[in-house]
Order: sequence, then C-alpha cells, then structure tokens
Amino acid sequence: MWSVGMRRAAAAAATMAALTVRGTPTAYADAVRDKQWPLQAFAAAERIWPVTTGGGQVVAVIDTGFRVTHVDLSGRLLPGKDFAPSGYNEIANAAHGTMMASLIAGRGHGPDRSDGIMGLAPDTQILPLTVDLQSDHNDEEIAEAIRYAVSRGADVINMSFTDIAPSGPELSAVAYAEAHNVVLVAGAGNDGIEASNYPASYPGVVDVGGANEDGSVWGGSDFGGHLTLVGPASGVLGDGGGGDTQYVVGDGTSGASAYVAAAAALVRAAFPGLTAGQVVNRLIKSAVDPDARPGQGTPDLHYGYGVVRPDAALTQDIPPGPAAGPLPQATDPSAARPAVAATTVTATATATWPLWLAGATALLSLLGLLLRHRRRA
Repeated sequence: MWSVGMRRAAAAAATMAALTVRGTPTAYADAVRDKQWPLQAFAAAERIWPVTTGGGQVVAVIDTGFRVTHVDLSGRLLPGKDFAPSGYNEIANAAHGTMMASLIAGRGHGPDRSDGIMGLAPDTQILPLTVDLQSDHNDEEIAEAIRYAVSRGADVINMSFTDIAPSGPELSAVAYAEAHNVVLVAGAGNDGIEASNYPASYPGVVDVGGANEDGSVWGGSDFGGHLTLVGPASGVLGDGGGGDTQYVVGDGTSGASAYVAAAAALVRAAFPGLTAGQVVNRLIKSAVDPDARPGQGTPDLHYGYGVVRPDAALTQDIPPGPAAGPLPQATDPSAARPAVAATTVTATATATWPLWLAGATALLSLLGLLLRHRRRA
C-alpha cells in the first residue's frame, strides 16, 4: 500500500513513546541503507528518484539543533539561524533535528554514496532553524522561525514537535506562510490518544500520523478528525547528533512528518506550477486508506486521507484543484478586526472591542504559559 506493487512485511516493533533516539551509535554505515525500510516501502529507487530527487527545493526544518558536520548531510544544509535564548546548547540537543534533516535530504557517503542515510528527497536543501522547545516563549521562537523560513524562500516547512495549547503568534505565522505559498507539515503526536496538538492542528497544516512497515497504524500515533496523512513512524533509522557517523533508530510521528515533508518537496520539484495547496491536494488524492470501507467518510480518524504514497503523487493523473487546496486555511488572528461603524457608534461602544481583545490576548498568553510543554513528535 505504500507504493504500487509493494510487498507486505512484518510490522516493526513499536517500543518507544516518542522519537527520542533508541541509539545505535556504533552501527556501521555500510549496513544502514538496507535498514531504511521506508525507502524500500516507497520503492524510492525504482519509482520516485527516476522522476525527481527534489532538486531546487528548500525544506525548512524547525527543531532543537543540528549536527551540521554529519557525513551524510555534507552539502545539504544551508546557513540557518538560531532562535533559541542565549546560552542554549544546540550541540547537546542536536539529535532530533539531525535525524529529521537526514530523513528528508540525507545524501549518504562513501563510494557512489552507497553508505549511510539517504533521504527521500536527497537533492533538496535543508534550512536548519533552531528553537528551544522547553523555553517559556518557544511559541514566539517558532513563529519567528516560520516567518524567517518564508523570507528565505522555503518551499516546505517541517515541524516535528507538538504542544497541547494553540498560540496566537504561531497561528499568525502559519497564516503568513500559507499566504506566501508554503507547505507546512507537522507531526500529530505520540500519546496514542485522540487529541488536537499544535502546530499540526492549525488550519492548513498537513497533520501527520504514524504507520508501521505493514501499513497498520503505529500504536503511539495521536489521532482525530483533523489528521491529514500517515507516514513511516516505527523503527525509523536516521543520522544521530552525537557524532559525525552516528546512526539512531526511533519511533514517532516526527519521522512520519519528515517523510511527508520530503514527499511535498518532491511534488513541488516535479510540478513547479502548482500552488502549495495543490501540492497538498496531490498528496491527499494519491494516498490510500487500507482500512477504508464502502461509504466510509474521510478523513478517517486514524489514517486521515490515507498512507502517503510519494510515487503515486508524482505519477497519477490528478487535477490541480483550487489554489488553496483541500484543507481550510489559517486566518491571522491579529488581522481579525470588526469594521468600525460610522458616527452612530458611541465612544463607550467603540472602546469595548479593544478592551475585550486585550483581555482575550492576555488570557491566551496566560494559558500558553500554563499549558505549554513542547514535545518532540
């Protein structure tokens, strides 16, 4: 179901609740490629890379840090920017971001680049943007990173982290990115419950759940009516942040999000005339829900519109559809202002809206401080 003619295989064991590393720091690079089951499931070498490898695309990865010297990422990382507070130790927190970057745009190393991690879109470039997900104001860091990614020409933004609380600054930045024709992708979360996490649940963001190697839903994947797609989430192997030749394996919707972001970059490379919304449309229309029943409504609570299939998204005959795509688009909350009536409005009534807005903004900020506990997806 991952690709046309894919063989079914036993599901990888899901033994972790989050995509923290399950460490194999001494793994040999020449044994790594064969363990990248998503590339085999997608039939990347046979069905995707002959069409495109994602050249000319920029994927911004907003994460906790990056090991820019990893052998598999040589030449893949653009100059990035650090939005974390002063004193933040990016090197100590580089594992997660390094892994996400490698799943998207790893190029391997050695003779004919046959060793190490190969990303699904290996000729894309990564714009690494560092944030501190545990800081009190990480929503502001993330919002700044999103806007910066837009300013630097990112085609896709990947956000492999979650929060239980929405944020005004984040929503405003998401709306800004969507208005500037950028595809936004985020992990659904790893608690295995029906939940709306952010940024995945903001309107227009591709909300990605997790699947096992056989296409079944990964047990830790959060779900709900907002889910858009599912991608590889269990037993995912990628580059590690603890050394230039380190490899790690883990479970979680973080990896699923990275693979869907890579798929979006591939579609953008193959169909440069499509809008961001039309790219999302191709990903949705080419996906398959293996548990779909006659008359079942979509999206499915656990699969969304289905398992992402990059090869089908690149080759099927799919009408472009509306420019905005099939997902509702975000609205900037700071731009939502009622029109002021003419001379019939009294001074007291005119003052009511800004006072209410100030109170609501203060409440939202307070809720953000109380509830904000950012987790890697």
